[in-house]
Amino acid sequence: MSRIRLSKLLKEQQQGAVDYQYFLEQSDGLLTAVEDFQKELSTALEAAEEQTGNPGYKQMQNQVARYLNGAHKQIEGMYKMIDKVQDRNLAGSDPMGGM
Repeated sequence: MSRIRLSKLLKEQQQGAVDYQYFLEQSDGLLTAVEDFQKELSTALEAAEEQTGNPGYKQMQNQVARYLNGAHKQIEGMYKMIDKVQDRNLAGSDPMGGM
């Protein structure tokens, strides 16, 4: 990226071109959605196991939990990154902080 384009990007970020609060709120919504989805799917798989006696449903429940826990951690990491950039932006320093 050329220095002019990078300089323009940093200037835009310092002027508030990115609504960090909006994306923090969206990240919170994603976390809630992942948690709700996991509970709903887990309940359905548990009920299917009880009805059929098929242990495959329990294995599927465990696998889904692993995948969704990983997704949850990734979204939390993204939230922290956005929050850190927002804090830098509000403090008036380099919003990307050497990223």
